[in-house]
Amino acid sequence: MGNQKKCSGSFRSIFMHSDGIDKLLMGFGLIGSLGDGLSMPIMLFFTGKILNNIGGASITDNFSHSINKGYCWTRTAERQASRMRSRYLKAVLRQDVGYFDLHVTSTAEIISSVSSDSLVIQDVISEKVPVFLMNLFTFIAAYIVAFAVLWRLAIVAFPFVIFLVVPGLMYGRALMGIARKMRVEHNKAGIVAEQALSSIRTVYAFVGESKTTRNYSVALQGTVDLGLKQGLAKGLAIGSNGIVFAIWSFMSYYGSRLIMYHHASGGSVCVAGATITNGGLSLGSALSNLKYFSEASVAGERILELIKRVPKIDSDNMDGQILESISGEVEFKNVEFAYPSRPDTPIFQNFNLKIPSGLTVALVGGSGSGKSTVISLLQRFYDPMGGEICLDGVDIDKLQLKWLRSQMGLVSQEPALFATSIKENILFGKEDGDMEEIIAAAKASNAHNFISQLPQGYDTQVRLFSPCPLPSFP
Repeated sequence: MGNQKKCSGSFRSIFMHSDGIDKLLMGFGLIGSLGDGLSMPIMLFFTGKILNNIGGASITDNFSHSINKGYCWTRTAERQASRMRSRYLKAVLRQDVGYFDLHVTSTAEIISSVSSDSLVIQDVISEKVPVFLMNLFTFIAAYIVAFAVLWRLAIVAFPFVIFLVVPGLMYGRALMGIARKMRVEHNKAGIVAEQALSSIRTVYAFVGESKTTRNYSVALQGTVDLGLKQGLAKGLAIGSNGIVFAIWSFMSYYGSRLIMYHHASGGSVCVAGATITNGGLSLGSALSNLKYFSEASVAGERILELIKRVPKIDSDNMDGQILESISGEVEFKNVEFAYPSRPDTPIFQNFNLKIPSGLTVALVGGSGSGKSTVISLLQRFYDPMGGEICLDGVDIDKLQLKWLRSQMGLVSQEPALFATSIKENILFGKEDGDMEEIIAAAKASNAHNFISQLPQGYDTQVRLFSPCPLPSFP
C-alpha cells in the first residue's frame, strides 16, 4: 500500500494467526507428514532385507498418516485464514482517515489483501507446508536408511546434496523479490480497472472503452516481464533436479566397485542407491515449494504490518471522558490544519468559530474553502495541527472517540448506500433501532412516502453500481 516500508517476508508471519487448537492440529499434521515421509525409505529398507535374505517383512502402511496429515493441515488452514481475514478487516476499519489518504491509493488493494492474500496463505498452510515437510522427512530418512544399509555408498553421495540445496535457496531468494514487485504491478493494474468500473457511465459517455483497455494492458506489462523472470528462475531450479540422476549414475558406478572389491551385497547397493535417489528427488520437490512460501511470507508480513499498526486517532481506544449531559456548544479556537496528503497547503490558519447550543448554522463558501473540513475535524477524522476544538468547553481529543461520534448525525454531500435493504441502511446509524424508529427517521428525511411506494417497501434491496439507482431523497 502506497509508501509502506518493505516487508521482510518472515516465514513465521504465515502462522501468526494460530491459537492453541491450531498448534495442536499442526502438531498432529507434523506427525502425519513425518509418517508419510518415512514410509518410502522404510519400505526400501525392508526391500533390501528381502533382496539379501529370502523371507518376508512387514511394510508400514502410510494410509492413516496421509489422512491425519491432510485433515489436520486443511482444518487449521481454514481456521487461521478465517481468523486472519477478520483481524485484517478489523485493523483496516481501525485506521484513521489520514492513513487512507496517504497509503491507500485504491480500495482494490484492501480487497486484494482480504481475499487473494489470505487465500495464498491458506493454500500454503493446507497444501504446501505438509508436502514440504513430507518431502523433507523423506530426504532425511532416506539418508539415515542409506547409512544404515551401506555407509560407504551413502557417505560418498552425501556431499552432492549441496548441488540440490544451493539452487533451491537461490531460487527462493530471487522469488521473494519478484513476488514483492509483482504485487505492486498488480495493484497498478487493479487501480485502472477499479476506476473504470466505478465510473462506468463516464467511460461509456466519452467512448473510453478502448483507451481503458489499452491503459490496463500497459499496466499489466510489468507483471508480464516479472512473470518471465519468475519462470526463468523456476525453470533453472526445476532443471537442477537433473543433478539427482547424475548422482544416481555415479552411485551405480561406485556401487558396482563396492560389489566387486568390497564384497557388498547387490541388494544393499540397490536399496542404498534407490533410497539416496528418492531422497534427492524429494528434496528437489520440497525446494520447489519455496516459491509459494515466499509469496505467502510477503503477504503475511503485509497483513501483519497493518494489524500491528496503531493509529494516532484510534477508534478502538476506549479511554477518554464521557460527558453525562451534553448541550451541544461547539467552538474552534485558533485552529490550524492541513491535510496529511497536502501538508504544504494550509486549509485553516488561526480559524475561530463558536456555535451556541440549539443554533442552526450554515457554512457558505467556494469549493475548497474548508466547509467539509470543519465537519471532518469535529468528528475527529483528523486532528488539528494547532489550536483546539471544544464540545461544551471540553477539548474533543480528551473525549472517548466512539462516544463523541455517536453523539452526531452526519449526512454527507455524497450519500452512500450499502448493498443491502433500505431498512438495514437506515439501521447502520443505530443497530438496535426498531421499526418505529426506522420509519420516524425516514419521515424526518422526507423519504417515507417514496419508500412505501416500492414493491418491497423497506425490504427493497439496494444494489451497488446499479444502472437504475434509487433517486435522491428530497
